[in-house]
Amino acid sequence: MVENGVVSNGGQRAHVVAARVLRGEGAAAGVLRVALGTLALCASARVEVPLTPVPFTLQVLALCLVVLAMRPHEAVSSAASYVLVGSLGAPVFSGGMGGVARIAGPTGGFILGFVAAAAVGTLVLRGASRLHVPYVVRAMLALATTIAVVYTCGWAQLMVVAHLAPAAAFAAGVAPFVALDLMKAGIATSLAAAGRMARGGDAVRA
Repeated sequence: MVENGVVSNGGQRAHVVAARVLRGEGAAAGVLRVALGTLALCASARVEVPLTPVPFTLQVLALCLVVLAMRPHEAVSSAASYVLVGSLGAPVFSGGMGGVARIAGPTGGFILGFVAAAAVGTLVLRGASRLHVPYVVRAMLALATTIAVVYTCGWAQLMVVAHLAPAAAFAAGVAPFVALDLMKAGIATSLAAAGRMARGGDAVRA
């Protein structure tokens, strides 16, 4: 019983320390959050369903969590670090690929769009905090905007690089993913709301 109590207390202390670091105001905590966000984006690309021309991955889910969990500059830094690491050749893009050629390719706009999407999504979330609406509504609004920015950037590059008409590029690179990505946004919102409740906040009104 004592050993179980010690283990339990140790686990609780570790949870408290981790929570303080992740929510801390210091530079070290900010760097840690950016590193975790970058790692999440890298890892999420490893879960892939190969589709043509745009594969299905969990990167949008990771991006949504980054937008909801981080400050604007941290979210942008995480996305930019991910793009930088991949452009330098690390195999962190879908298909275990990396390099500038992937970014300059037909689907590179979706990757580059993560940076702009992180900036816009976090700003929309902050701006929506002035509205007297439930947190889940604000979160879904921010994530819908985040996904729309990714789509816009990816759609534009797909048209230019693959020489597709707007309708063809939309049908190939956007339309098949809308429902799935909105489901990912819902999952991210649910996780974020649960986290707020666990910290003692109000996920409905706060």
